[in-house]
Amino acid sequence: MKRKVYVGMDVHKETISIAYLTSNSKELVKEQQIKHNEVQIKKFVTKLKSEWNEIHCCYEAGVTGYPLYRYLNSLGVNCTLIAPGKIPRQSSDKIKTDKRDAIKLARLLRSGDLESIHIPSEEEEAVRDYLRSRDSLRLDLGRNRQRLMKFLLRKGNVYSATKYWTVSHYKWLNNLHFENEILQETFNDYYSRVKVQEENLKAMDQKIRGVAESEPFRERVGILRCFRGVDYLTAMFLLCEVCDFKRFKTAGSFMSFLGLVPGEYSSGSTRGNKRGLQKREVPDLEGF
Repeated sequence: MKRKVYVGMDVHKETISIAYLTSNSKELVKEQQIKHNEVQIKKFVTKLKSEWNEIHCCYEAGVTGYPLYRYLNSLGVNCTLIAPGKIPRQSSDKIKTDKRDAIKLARLLRSGDLESIHIPSEEEEAVRDYLRSRDSLRLDLGRNRQRLMKFLLRKGNVYSATKYWTVSHYKWLNNLHFENEILQETFNDYYSRVKVQEENLKAMDQKIRGVAESEPFRERVGILRCFRGVDYLTAMFLLCEVCDFKRFKTAGSFMSFLGLVPGEYSSGSTRGNKRGLQKREVPDLEGF
């Protein structure tokens, strides 16, 4: 039985393109495509285990999430999830196919040129999804508030005070009436959306606080809340997006993760040409 094999996987919703190489061969051992379901994946892994002692595989992190990663690991496969933005690419390579992508991943995995991402626990992932859903609701609420105020402005209803969404502003909104029945229905629709989303947002915030005050988050949330300006919501966002702070060896690597490191172009006689902040690795931390 052969010792070690490196498997590159180009994963899509319905199919997985697979290529694998040995540790000492320059040639592709095999390339195939299977259906993206547990039956086909288990069949493929069983066949690999009958031929190889040690299996290393990888695929790009994407919209398919972590189920495939967790399933492969449960089958005893050493699986790595790769950061797509950090895969070495050549500008001269103009051909992209599933097969070529799988072969490329297998070769880079064998050479050790790939950087893996941190995999959250299932509980951390669940809370993170809830927090992201809450943030989407917050953005939707802001858009619906703008739609309501723009509608009122078009109809000549202007709120004279400077601050919106205060007690006096809601009192003003509650006293608005239109003689035209259709306009009144339109106003009611815009306003009801805002009120429903405000109630949903309050309920989600209460739920998040309850999670923050329970295990395994309570102690870490308490530590983060010692910082000025950090309360339950901010602490939970940080914990569920960062997960393990110890994985950052330096402050600079953590700043890069947050997108706080400026770009720079210094070459030859050109020095200190600073550029904008680098792209965040986690767009959902943008609110910070």
